[in-house]
Amino acid sequence: MKAREVITKITSQGGELIRQRGSHRFFRIEVNGVVAHTTVSGKDRDDIPAGLLSKIDRDLAPALGKGWTKK
Repeated sequence: MKAREVITKITSQGGELIRQRGSHRFFRIEVNGVVAHTTVSGKDRDDIPAGLLSKIDRDLAPALGKGWTKK
């Protein structure tokens, strides 16, 4: 999955870009009072490694539910 696809999924669920430093984007999402944070690294066209995608999924799971990246 490309970094741009992950960013689009996060923002479509209500996530907001907090800040960016180089190619690292820091996101915050709040759903029903539950706040979660994550970092998406890489340029838009770069593939995100499976381990990092799993970490992003775990970071945002409290707000979006387990396996939200596969939906």
